[in-house]
Amino acid sequence: MENMRRIRYLGHSGFEIEIDDAIIYIDICTRNKISGHDRLIPDALDISSIKKADLLFVTHEHEGHCDPAALKEIAERTYASVIGPKPALAKVDVSNRLKVDVRTGDRFTVKGIDVEVVKAVHPQSVYPVGYVIKKGDFAVYHAGDTYSYVGMHEIKAGVAMLPIGGIDTMDAFDAGNACKEIRPTYAIPMHYNTFEKIKQDAKEFESAVGERTKAVILRVGEEVRFK
Repeated sequence: MENMRRIRYLGHSGFEIEIDDAIIYIDICTRNKISGHDRLIPDALDISSIKKADLLFVTHEHEGHCDPAALKEIAERTYASVIGPKPALAKVDVSNRLKVDVRTGDRFTVKGIDVEVVKAVHPQSVYPVGYVIKKGDFAVYHAGDTYSYVGMHEIKAGVAMLPIGGIDTMDAFDAGNACKEIRPTYAIPMHYNTFEKIKQDAKEFESAVGERTKAVILRVGEEVRFK
């Protein structure tokens, strides 16, 4: 049977990732308003439809990335592990047995998935991180909220999900330059066009990624599959 490797964009910085038999969610946020801003496009995640989830990643404590009610509902139904830095996990009311507290530089394997916790530069957060999530030869980097920084070339992943909103994160041009450092095969823009303040043209990102990388621009609710 062919392995399933797909990524679905849920909106803002949220994704659903399927790697073989593992179902992973990152930075889910189902709120219609984020930090006082009305969402222009509703989130694509229907929490009530989730029957299986293995890992729930949170990059930092901000409400657009950490939705305590949604995380609690999914974790209590599926017994998924909730993975994140301590300030984010403190907001989530689930059993400590389900929580995995992480810090930059951590490397571990959970439920068959290799996880590397990488640096994020987001001064507005108490403790932001990014993740490289890997199984076999398929590795995905989710940057969380971050500016570009020296050392991004050390991140190794075939797929990179990068913020391009330009407010408290990289913009499209900076994210394109980050791709030239990371050199993923595919790059997916995120954290843009959720509300007016972070309006960006993803085509600018597509033009900036360089020849080594293919930009994959997903509308909210769309998915891409990989071999």
